[in-house]
Amino acid sequence: MAPSDAVEKAGIEKSTKILEKWGLKVKYGKHIYSFVGDFTAGTAEERKEDLKEMIFNPDIKAIWCASGGYAATEVLPVFDRAAIAVFKEKSKWLIGYSDICLLQNALTSFNIISVMGPTLWGLSDWDSYSQEYLRRILFGEAVEGIGAQAKWKPSILGVAEGKLVACDLETLIYSFGTKFDPIMYGGGGDIILAIEELDIDKSLLQRQIDIILNHKKTSRIKGMVVGRLVNIRELSYPKWGKKVTPQGLIKGRVAPINIPLAFCDDFGHAENGWLHFGPERFISLVNGVKVRLTVEEKLCKLEYLESLCQKD
Repeated sequence: MAPSDAVEKAGIEKSTKILEKWGLKVKYGKHIYSFVGDFTAGTAEERKEDLKEMIFNPDIKAIWCASGGYAATEVLPVFDRAAIAVFKEKSKWLIGYSDICLLQNALTSFNIISVMGPTLWGLSDWDSYSQEYLRRILFGEAVEGIGAQAKWKPSILGVAEGKLVACDLETLIYSFGTKFDPIMYGGGGDIILAIEELDIDKSLLQRQIDIILNHKKTSRIKGMVVGRLVNIRELSYPKWGKKVTPQGLIKGRVAPINIPLAFCDDFGHAENGWLHFGPERFISLVNGVKVRLTVEEKLCKLEYLESLCQKD
């Protein structure tokens, strides 16, 4: 179903063929191909209707969001007590990234696991490793987390453990102060935070990181992994912008709290843009699962420390 942006039929059908090869049966949301201008996949009420159908239909085992966008806030009211009870009682995945992280934050805040990974519309454009990795998660097969062979860049050395909170940076900030704040809520305990971002100024990136580090529950964050940072420029302060890199900016803000920090170019928005981006890698991340982050000069890895299987 499409809780946010409108999607093109060709992209959905191409990715659906992959799922059918996996042996999955696909049910589309009623309004998946609806359009409100060029903005959303139907009205807010139509998208809510589709999301409720997917949540409360006992035959649906995974809600695979068609695309990200800018309108997932309109369907957040669907995550009421009844909907959360279904996720807690049944085996049901929610899959996607970008704007869909708002919905995953809602689940994380209730200590429910979800998958930050390719949306359905773009699944066919990610490389075969990305597709197979996600399939293994959904079928309950063993995965290693993000291994040492990934495109890591160590920054602040150390080892830390905690529950994984993986999120687009902008949608993480938008969740703060709401009842769906994954840093404030979600059963307590330590957190390993994984973030990624695209199309913002460095000055905004600095402000966003500062907001995270001034959160009331920042002490829960014991380590950070930063995925792809795509098109992070500086239009407002060009002289200053030329002197700082996004990675250096983040390290400078995080260093005072002395937690492990590493950069990894194997998850997040594609470097080649939004449309038909070609074979890049997206290693899906399972929110709400305990992980260990190791950052050494010659070794970085993110290991799952417990089962990724949903409850029966």
